[in-house]
Amino acid sequence: MTSMVEHGVDAGSAHATGREREVIAAVAEITTEAITDTKLEDLLSLVGQKLCALLGVTRCSVYLRHANGSYRGAAGFCQEAGDITEAVKRQVSGFDGDLFSQEVINTRAPVVIADALNDPRPHRRTMTHWDVRAMLGVPLTFDDAVIGLIFVDSRGREHEFTPADIEVAELFARLSALFISQAMLNTRLRGQAAEIARNNATLAYLADVHHRLTSAVLEGANIHRVVELLSELSAKPVVLYNNSFDVLAWSAPDALKLTAPPVMSEKVRATASVRQALAELSVSTPSAIVPAQLAVGLGRRHLMCRMVIEGKQTGFLGIVEVGRSLEALDANIAERGATVLALQMLSERRQIETEGQARDDYLSDLLRNSRDKEHLVRRGPQFGIDLTNPHVLVRFAVDDATDRLTASAIQSLVTRTFASVMSISPPPAVRLPGAVIVMVRLESDDLDEVGHVRDHVSTIRDRLSGDLSLGATLISGICRTPVDYPHAHRDLREMGSVAKSFGWDERVMTLDELGLFRVIVSSGHVKEALHFAHSFVAPVRQHDDGTLLATWRAFVAADGKVQATASALDVHENTIRYRLGRIKEIARRDPTSLDCLLSAKMAFQVLDLAGQ
Repeated sequence: MTSMVEHGVDAGSAHATGREREVIAAVAEITTEAITDTKLEDLLSLVGQKLCALLGVTRCSVYLRHANGSYRGAAGFCQEAGDITEAVKRQVSGFDGDLFSQEVINTRAPVVIADALNDPRPHRRTMTHWDVRAMLGVPLTFDDAVIGLIFVDSRGREHEFTPADIEVAELFARLSALFISQAMLNTRLRGQAAEIARNNATLAYLADVHHRLTSAVLEGANIHRVVELLSELSAKPVVLYNNSFDVLAWSAPDALKLTAPPVMSEKVRATASVRQALAELSVSTPSAIVPAQLAVGLGRRHLMCRMVIEGKQTGFLGIVEVGRSLEALDANIAERGATVLALQMLSERRQIETEGQARDDYLSDLLRNSRDKEHLVRRGPQFGIDLTNPHVLVRFAVDDATDRLTASAIQSLVTRTFASVMSISPPPAVRLPGAVIVMVRLESDDLDEVGHVRDHVSTIRDRLSGDLSLGATLISGICRTPVDYPHAHRDLREMGSVAKSFGWDERVMTLDELGLFRVIVSSGHVKEALHFAHSFVAPVRQHDDGTLLATWRAFVAADGKVQATASALDVHENTIRYRLGRIKEIARRDPTSLDCLLSAKMAFQVLDLAGQ
């Protein structure tokens, strides 16, 4: 009896020792795999398979704890189906309602489910889906924390997990957790190293992007070339817009064979989602992807980046998803490109302003005659001014007290309007107190060309009148040499004062139209001239119903020619002769004499200019 008991104890001890050797052997194999830097997924699959072999079951699934506290499938194996890792990866354990997994986690001890279909603890639908009959859940515990879970069962079959099985599973899991924890750490470190390497590669690439962009600008590349370079770097179409979404420049890879920029239409921009995406762009969110909007005709995604110059949004840079998908790097390319383009546009704006100021200073020197002739002629071409060509000066009287625009804004508005109406580049101009002086080149040196300019200036004045409070607009005589400009400017200034006193605010006049009146103005005897004009025509005006005075005006305008006067008034020549005789009788002077013609011409011109 004693020997039988002793024999039984020895047999049990031998069995336990045998299972422990199996555990040690399994762990040794896992150790070998772990030190060879095996992938974490492969190591987890091996751990599950070894536990299945130790317990005599056919299926296992391994779950690992994530940073958010959830346990997600990481590996799986089934003798009948082979690798089931992908299916296990779609599973989550420990959620509300999964009391089985929660018990394993909370107790940090193995838990057996003998009847999975009827036990209330496991998730019923999951047990049914995986055809589980009996299952053992084992925690992977490291440093007193559950870092993972292992579930083992035999698909579609009952299985009794003995206390010895549970003890073996717990020992195996505890030993395996050491290697799994180290493998997780290695995987995390490899991931971090890979991320650092990717970041370094990205930074190196972006540094190269920045270098290529800035080098291009420093080498004199214009905006179109920079946009072309951005298209090369992104391998996609790139479009530069202003704030009104007019296309300033665009470029696309040659392989795409695009003949027009792939823009966002006004209809697309009017949709609520696109408006919101563009409105939300800011310093913290400089770029955003506008998704495709098939309903409104936008079939491609657009990466939009806002452009800011001196704190003000001035446009957008877009990279369009054509040929290749948009990538994370595209946002970096767009943002760096937008910065370089903004700096380039600011530089060009400053250069234009500087050149404009220099041209204004040059024109001021020309009008004031403060430089010698040779200097003015030599410097002119650098401002687009050739003093060997004929020009006229146009003087716009501007009420400084009522206009709310700055001096530079008024000058810019005037020159842009000239450019638009006359289809020319913005002409040289200078803003002076109470006036803007514009220098207009003539196509030919004749008065007919001045008449054409006068017609254009009338149109320009009409357009400006909605934005500026304008007085009289005067056009100088033809300036042919540098010394003509100061004289023309002085004449315009003097006649501008006279125009203001006579209330010629709505008129556009050339100084040549003023004739002898200019001589009177320069002499300072305007009041005497008005008195002379009234006295000269008073006898006829007092003895007439207006017919004789109108005939006299027409006769003077026709340079004293009877036939031309008759044609202008549509009467017989003898009628004109009769009326001239009546004028001679009343005025006691011969209207056909040269002296009387000159006096009458000056009198009528003074009265016309005075509006009398």
